[in-house]
Amino acid sequence: MVFSMSAFGAYFKLTQGSPGNSSHVALSVPVSTEPVDANVGLAWLTVGSMCLFIAEIFPLHIKGVATGVCVLTNWLMAFLVTKEFSSLMEVLRPYGAFWLASAFCIFSVLFTLFCVPETKGKTLEQITAHFEGR
Repeated sequence: MVFSMSAFGAYFKLTQGSPGNSSHVALSVPVSTEPVDANVGLAWLTVGSMCLFIAEIFPLHIKGVATGVCVLTNWLMAFLVTKEFSSLMEVLRPYGAFWLASAFCIFSVLFTLFCVPETKGKTLEQITAHFEGR
């Protein structure tokens, strides 16, 4: 996602002064090589993987409520991004909006690498002890 957002930002930066994007046909490379109908199911893959991650990190006594709060927060943030993207493109120009999204992607990768503990091969009790600081 970092690469695609950066590529869109570079594309819009390069085509900024031209009257229309159609004059730069060579820059409009296909972003995805997957069939069109396969992309419909890919959005639900992210929702499913998020729910799997949430189910793994919360203890049993708060798992239901915590999962609900996380899913609600996810959908609220998706609504906020969808609603404010056009005004963000006006303020930052299209290339700035895509580069900002790329920066957030880089930040999330770094956060995951340095702050999210590895839980592979650990029991729920070991994971709970890690988060409780024992």
